[in-house]
Amino acid sequence: MSDTLAPEGTETSPFGRRLRYWRSARGMSQLDLASAAGTTSRHLSFCETGRSRPGRDLVLRLADVLAVPVRDRNDLLEAAGLPPAYPARGLDSPQLAPVRRVLDQVLAAHDPYPAWVLGRGMAVVDANQAARALFPGVVGLTSEQFVDVWFGPGPLADRIVNRAEVLRAGLAQLRREAWATGDPTMIAVLARAGALAAQAFADGLAGADVGAADAWHPDDSPVSCPVLDIGGRVVRTVSTVMRFDTAVEVTTSELRVELMYPADPDSDRALREVVALAAGDASRDRPLGWASVSSTRPS
Repeated sequence: MSDTLAPEGTETSPFGRRLRYWRSARGMSQLDLASAAGTTSRHLSFCETGRSRPGRDLVLRLADVLAVPVRDRNDLLEAAGLPPAYPARGLDSPQLAPVRRVLDQVLAAHDPYPAWVLGRGMAVVDANQAARALFPGVVGLTSEQFVDVWFGPGPLADRIVNRAEVLRAGLAQLRREAWATGDPTMIAVLARAGALAAQAFADGLAGADVGAADAWHPDDSPVSCPVLDIGGRVVRTVSTVMRFDTAVEVTTSELRVELMYPADPDSDRALREVVALAAGDASRDRPLGWASVSSTRPS
């Protein structure tokens, strides 16, 4: 017996269409969702078809169960004819000053290792001095520009030793983000990155024929991260991400801080040296270029 009172072809309300999208994305039946949200499948079916109008509390309970992002929770509420529950403010607004202070402190404390702040759709919002020195022009990149730099050909791609592995890991990360958010911007970013990666593989990128399961070896890093060749110095990295997981404001909920660390003592020394040299290089102001650090090559 079906656990839904409304067949999939049944007309739905604006709220119902949005709810059905998230329910399908999370692989939940009406019965499963209703049980987890503390309502009945009959009432949930009526809400999807428009025969019943959900209240604010029910909409938010459903959003909690479905792990709907903050921005889309507002959309669900508005589709149900209810006012949004979560404010959306600019990062430079007075209300987000505490968030800005946290970001500033994290970025400054992470020097001399690179760190950058990404916003909605992977747009680059800010970066610390190390990231600005190593990746000139990184701050202010749009979602499309960031993807082009990271997944497309160019100075950065030329310096990633394990580029095939990095492209696969990057695509996997974007798929998770797109699945979690359902954000059209992120879905477009994923499509663009996928096309660039496919072109790189088609052009004969080294390692493109190695499956993900075969690319890992016990002695390697347990995390897929870039291995960089900067001016002849090999820098192995490990990266992690910081988020505001308890955010109840739209902009804050979409921020992520990428923190890059050296993976070993030799990489630590090399990274500190190339960052110090790059910070004093006049080429650091050249958009999307790489600082000239060829003088770091061991004699």
